[in-house]
Amino acid sequence: MQKMKNPNIKGEGYQQGDLYGYQTVKQFVLARDNYTCQACKKKGGKLKIHHLIYRSLGGTNTVDNLITVCSECHTTKNHQTGILAKWCQDKKQVHKSYKGATFMNILRRRLFTAFPQAKFQYGAWTTLQRADLGLAKSHYNDAVAISGIKQIKVKPTRIVMFKQFRKKKRSLHEATARKGRKTTNVMSKRNAKNTKYAKGFWLNDYVKIKDSRSKGYISGFSKATCYIKDIFENYLTVSPKYKQVALSKLVRITHNNNWSRQEINEKNYQMY
Repeated sequence: MQKMKNPNIKGEGYQQGDLYGYQTVKQFVLARDNYTCQACKKKGGKLKIHHLIYRSLGGTNTVDNLITVCSECHTTKNHQTGILAKWCQDKKQVHKSYKGATFMNILRRRLFTAFPQAKFQYGAWTTLQRADLGLAKSHYNDAVAISGIKQIKVKPTRIVMFKQFRKKKRSLHEATARKGRKTTNVMSKRNAKNTKYAKGFWLNDYVKIKDSRSKGYISGFSKATCYIKDIFENYLTVSPKYKQVALSKLVRITHNNNWSRQEINEKNYQMY
């Protein structure tokens, strides 16, 4: 991953993180952003460090969630409806995420351990094979091209996608106080807030909203309501004002464990 971030890295550079040479996180963020407001692009002046994903919504203090903005842009209005709100909603990233690459590196090692007879196939070869077969760029078409097939008789029209779902929060305590609190919450009782079940429904149940075609997975509960998302993390709602959907308006299709499965049209497929 370090090589992908910095192709020139070598030697001790692998032992030196992003913050190496900086005394504080704020100093690093300001230097990284060239002391320039990333909203209005004005350099200098009174600069502030802004959380892209708000702390109140679970945003962290890591450098990937911090960005430089000036005091004129760092306003309540921008937090509520302006550019800062849009950044938060769109989950703007300062740097490219390497989460997918990390996962694939782990998966590759496991596959080669399980199937020692497997061989490497590089993207340049796959691109040529896919072009010969007249297939569009996508993960599933890459798999078809790699298989060695010589002719395509029927192209797929629907795709089955799988996604892992975390039912339980990792942390049982908080090292620092939440926004609005003066003391840290170091009691493991916080785990009791991880509601897994409510009124006959469980987390990650695949459900249908009555009197509509909307189908999705329960991602969380709030008393007699819940949050429903599709496999692309889009909220499915009844009212444009509220994300919550009443449990009384749901019909369970299937009960799932930690995996979500959804069949979609090929035209709706998104290349990640």
